[in-house]
Amino acid sequence: MTGHLLGWTLVVLGAGAALGNLVRMASADGWARFEAGAEAAMGAGMVVMAAPPTALHYGTYGLWWAAVFAALCVGGVALAVRHVRRGGMRQLGHGTHLVIGSAAMVLMTLAVPGENSGPTLALGASGHGHGHGATAGMRGVGGGHGVTEAAVSSGSVVLWRAAFWVLAAYFVVFVALAVRARLRGPVTAPAAPATRARHRRAARTPALLSAPNARLAGHIGMGGSMATMLLMMTA
Repeated sequence: MTGHLLGWTLVVLGAGAALGNLVRMASADGWARFEAGAEAAMGAGMVVMAAPPTALHYGTYGLWWAAVFAALCVGGVALAVRHVRRGGMRQLGHGTHLVIGSAAMVLMTLAVPGENSGPTLALGASGHGHGHGATAGMRGVGGGHGVTEAAVSSGSVVLWRAAFWVLAAYFVVFVALAVRARLRGPVTAPAAPATRARHRRAARTPALLSAPNARLAGHIGMGGSMATMLLMMTA
């Protein structure tokens, strides 16, 4: 019961991330639209990965999903290069988050078992029950037939688990910084008295589906679901 509840909670977070980024796509253009679309695709992938009825099917076609997220990672690299060329190294963060997010999706996808096969990336987790047992597809992650003694003795499993922990910590910090930035609001110059009076009501009651709110919803949904899933896979 608890496992299914946690699985559906991750579905809600992933769906929130996808919806928030779809709203962003409607008000963006160019590379900003690509970034929002890529994060919406990752949110959709998280939904399929976490939902108990579809988790095993996701693992069965994991290599196809991994190829999609790898392509998004390449696009994120291109986006980061573009921002660096236009604004210097201080603009590197614009594409870096997309690269890290899509790379994390590739790793998680490879760690999900299929219906009749073990995971491509074995993490040496605790057996068939998989710790928290959040989704049906997660029960075999790193356990059973997916791990070999050679992999464990070589230390590669420990390195992969450490990488998952670092990524989980990154997404937790990213969500915290996104919430902090949204609460502080944009730094703008003081408006003229007439303009301030004209738009006073709109400033006090921002639209629920505004671009900043949609961006925050996407970041919370994606960061929260990513961090939770990454930690579950190493439990």
